[in-house]
Amino acid sequence: MTAEFVGQKSTVGNEGNGDRCLPTDVKKMGMFLQDPSLAKLRDNYDFPIEVDYLRGTGSSRVAIQDNDESGAEVFPGLNWATEPDLSFEHFESQGLIDNPQFHQVNTFAVINRALDFVEEEIGHPLVWKDGSALVVRPHAFQGMNAYYDPMSPSLNFGFFTTPFRRAPVWTCLSHDIVTHELGHAILDTFRPLYIFSPDVDTPALHESFSDLMAMFSALQHKSVVKHLYRETYGNMRDASLITRLGEEFGQGIFGAGVPFLRSALEGPVYSKAPKQPHSRSTVWTAAIYDILERLVREQYPTGFAKTLEGFGNFSEALVNATRWIKGMLLRALHYTPPNALTMPMLARLIYEADARVFPQDSKFRDIAKEIFQQRELWNENIDLTVSDSTVGQAFQGHTGSDATTLSRIIMRHADALRIPAGTVRLISPRLITTTRQIDKVDSGNVCGIKTITEHYLEFAYEQTEYVDSFGMLVPVVVYGGGTLTMDENWNAGLIATYPELIKADPPAEEGVKQAWARNREQFDALHGSSITKTLAARNEHRTLKDQPVVPGCPFVLQKMETGAYRLMRRNCNLHDRFNGTALTKHGIVQR
Repeated sequence: MTAEFVGQKSTVGNEGNGDRCLPTDVKKMGMFLQDPSLAKLRDNYDFPIEVDYLRGTGSSRVAIQDNDESGAEVFPGLNWATEPDLSFEHFESQGLIDNPQFHQVNTFAVINRALDFVEEEIGHPLVWKDGSALVVRPHAFQGMNAYYDPMSPSLNFGFFTTPFRRAPVWTCLSHDIVTHELGHAILDTFRPLYIFSPDVDTPALHESFSDLMAMFSALQHKSVVKHLYRETYGNMRDASLITRLGEEFGQGIFGAGVPFLRSALEGPVYSKAPKQPHSRSTVWTAAIYDILERLVREQYPTGFAKTLEGFGNFSEALVNATRWIKGMLLRALHYTPPNALTMPMLARLIYEADARVFPQDSKFRDIAKEIFQQRELWNENIDLTVSDSTVGQAFQGHTGSDATTLSRIIMRHADALRIPAGTVRLISPRLITTTRQIDKVDSGNVCGIKTITEHYLEFAYEQTEYVDSFGMLVPVVVYGGGTLTMDENWNAGLIATYPELIKADPPAEEGVKQAWARNREQFDALHGSSITKTLAARNEHRTLKDQPVVPGCPFVLQKMETGAYRLMRRNCNLHDRFNGTALTKHGIVQR
């Protein structure tokens, strides 16, 4: 399968849809830029009717279904195609906070605006993993929760009453919560096998990516940047609305004394990271925020005066820094292995992706590397080299080839692609071509636009491990895989695989065996006893929303058609965040 699209130059810090070339036929759709606790932060999203359609409460990309989890209708919706006014101002005059029709419009607008900036950076439209519009339920259940369901791709938002507020808390009105859950959907679309990953870092990166989605999405809007400046006067080490997640939600749970759920200002170094995904995610989120803060400070090392001119300088610096770090992070997604990912691997890929795009200017990636090193996220020993530099040429001319043809070529080059002998089943190989337009940078200064084309070969394969469950060996399927990155001339530049190979590993098959052995040893140390007990209950049906067999075990079992089992990560949701975090002076971080 292939995707060939031309991306657009990204924009940050502009109201509505920024300064992109908009279709003339648009419909304004109102949205909060934070939540009702900061009601002055609002905007209208310009939905481009010329390039998409509105029908009922949905479009080609997002389908708002105001049903509960059982499918029963909760609130009726308007027909957006014929409704004359969906703007924030219209709903403000008609009723806003407790108006379910506004909830539907708000959720839709927030999701579409966030999708725009992601697609601008990755260079092609997102196609959800089931090929249809993403289902969104603004009022899925009554409860202090929200979650993304990867098995039936959907975003599900709860609502609840609280003694700390007169009005209910509607999680679908929280910009942070909506974009956080959308982040899970986006990463799951990019890498659907991540929900089966046994690595402790992968679910933590899922959480961190979603937190960063919320942060970057908010910073698209000038009014948010103005609010940030009034809070901090440019000192990004101070707590602010962008370092906090879900102010209104936090107030509803804890009261006004602790008005948010997490802070991007705090996180341990990698060697001290806990294994609970929400807690562990703070390692990566804090590192990316450190890079953002450093890029802002590099542009104005003397700080920002508390004046209108000071705000102008700060806004420009933050716009630039957000665009740079967002671009570095999102571009690296194409380089990641399709089956699992560690934080040190992602740190290396961010650096390598930036080097391929900006080979003559290393300023931004050198700053990122320095911060990764400070937070113990940098591992120079991860081996990204391709043993056969000509392997990319084998795929030239096959951008439209089917999975059978790609699989045949992949197996011919199994050694160079680090696929172990004995592998008989590849999982959804893909050959993707992306052409994107990005800033051209020289010595840290933007000096125009450049176009870059790259090709990515993604492949995964099954590996069977046998686990002793009280004297019985039970087959458990896990996934290996990798991504080969090639330039526009099909020259292979690097390969990122999981399990990760290190430079000291022996070549070819022996190196792959050692990598698998390391992974198994690490997994057994973390989850061995709980997996043994979970396997003993393997005939008990459990969904991803059910409590685990063993308290604290993040996995449920799924029986495959072959009779083997595979481990699946339980649905991640806001209640899990409560269990994995604790209060500090900046908010809630780890336990």
